[in-house]
Amino acid sequence: MKLIRRIAWIAVLFTYLQVSLGVTVRVNNAGLSCPDWPLCYNKVFTFPDLGALLEESHRYNATIVSVLIVALTISVFIWARKERQVLIPTLIALTLLVVEIVLGGLTVLWKLPPTIITAHLGTAWAIFAMVITVAVMSGKQTPNYETLNKKTPNKENLDKTRKFTLLAMTNALFVYGLMLSGSYVVGSGASLACPGWPLCGTPPTWAVMYHLADINVLHRYIATFVGLVLIWTLISAWRRRKVAPGQARVALAAGLLFVAQAIVGGLVVLLQRPDMIAILHLALATAVWGTLVLLAVLAARQLRAASLAPPSEGEAEARAEALQTIANYVDLMKPHVTVLLLGTTAAAMAIASRGLPPLGLVVATLLGGAMAAGSANCINCYIDRDIDQIMGRTQRRSLPSGRVQPTQALIFGITLGVGAFITLAAFVNLLSATLACSAILFYVFVYTMWLKRSSAQNIVIGGAAGAVPVLVGWAAVTNTITLPAIWLFAIIFYWTPPHFWALSLLIQKDYEKARVPMMPVVMGENETRRQIFLYSLLLLAVTLVLFGMHAMGYVYLVAAVILGGILIYMSVRLLRDKTKRWARTLFWYSNCYLAMIFAVMVVDRVIR
Repeated sequence: MKLIRRIAWIAVLFTYLQVSLGVTVRVNNAGLSCPDWPLCYNKVFTFPDLGALLEESHRYNATIVSVLIVALTISVFIWARKERQVLIPTLIALTLLVVEIVLGGLTVLWKLPPTIITAHLGTAWAIFAMVITVAVMSGKQTPNYETLNKKTPNKENLDKTRKFTLLAMTNALFVYGLMLSGSYVVGSGASLACPGWPLCGTPPTWAVMYHLADINVLHRYIATFVGLVLIWTLISAWRRRKVAPGQARVALAAGLLFVAQAIVGGLVVLLQRPDMIAILHLALATAVWGTLVLLAVLAARQLRAASLAPPSEGEAEARAEALQTIANYVDLMKPHVTVLLLGTTAAAMAIASRGLPPLGLVVATLLGGAMAAGSANCINCYIDRDIDQIMGRTQRRSLPSGRVQPTQALIFGITLGVGAFITLAAFVNLLSATLACSAILFYVFVYTMWLKRSSAQNIVIGGAAGAVPVLVGWAAVTNTITLPAIWLFAIIFYWTPPHFWALSLLIQKDYEKARVPMMPVVMGENETRRQIFLYSLLLLAVTLVLFGMHAMGYVYLVAAVILGGILIYMSVRLLRDKTKRWARTLFWYSNCYLAMIFAVMVVDRVIR
């Protein structure tokens, strides 16, 4: 582990340098000094001016960071792959590195879009946090918990360590949000929208007209809040200095760096944003972030060492019961279905914005969408609890098995629905909130309560509820519904019957026992197979319309034909082969099909 620790700390230093160089490039407007990527003027070494020198230095250092992270990953896999506290952050760092490289290329090729720049910087900060985590977790472990336990009882010490770890992690996340808001201030041109400090003063007319002064003031409010949380963290760490003196010193360093960073932030305004001061401001902010991450990881390592002491029988039972309760309620939300819906929502947002939407908008939309989907699924479980007890596929769910009471499930579902509307209306827009809640109502009243038990066309009509998330994603970005969004809705609408009917062929006996009139039960397997084939043809035709209306390009056209052709081939085989094999294969592929065709849409829109 000694070699891993050394590589990790070297990676920490070079990653910090990478962020600082990136800030220097940004402040000096040198991002386009090299108009191509990854080379500069198609050469490995060329320094025609200072801007190109800064940009190439940034790229060379990025290469060093990449090599270090790859070497770190290899080392961890060789010597520490069983140490999850080291392996997981290493894999996350490697994944983020790939994302960072792509974002770095897009930053140049797309001529410095502010959203991509913010995402690029945010990803670099995340990599910085991961390599710090690896460096600390691969170091010398905290002494045995019995040693820590000499002055305080076991449970008391463990609870205090757990609370402080949570506080330190929360503080670090708040600082991360503060840095992202600061990056947005710079990207929006609001750095000098407030001429005064610490108060705003009288903003110039241009700043008021474009609401830039509001953006600047909001950043200061966030900084004040984060500063108060940091004071709380520092006080808590200082009280624990006898148990964890190192953490107290790190917290003190974080506090001093934050004060210095705040003073430099004031100088940015008062001195009209001189380049060196602006660079120092962001460099200090990164140092605050790194210090708080270090504090959080040190506390987490101590908590891990403390947790190695076997809990009492009562504590273990209480912990297991709490985890099981959470799992029971998550099960009501049908997470495997919700994830697919959120994927199409995120894809629709990227398609509508022709790139990466603002991170805050994505998070708010997906959070509201998850709550909306969870609400619909939860209420569906409440209504169908009688037939879920009969069907073998659903007998193990939380309600049929008695792990959650029906009234509690209903209250949970309604709460999620209300929360979804509030979240989307407050942080996205009213249209997306209305669409999400209309999908809940449609799924509950039209599909679950009416069509599911009365018509063989239940999944055809009721499947519209599952197509609404793409409209929510589109509306979140554009605040309107246009024709391309309608066709995205249509793709999912026509995809649903062959997908679900393939499943119904596999569990036909369950539907017969529960007296649910699914197509194989009412019209037989042969007719169901024929309908799957016909809807697969219709789905291919619908996907090609997007190319015909010039909403998508040739990359999408080729992919749509190939993916749709595979689906039709499988439906033909399903017609000829009367066994369950091709029904199972088609059901599996239909999930992959939806994910792949939306991924291709995103790629096509981005590169056009």
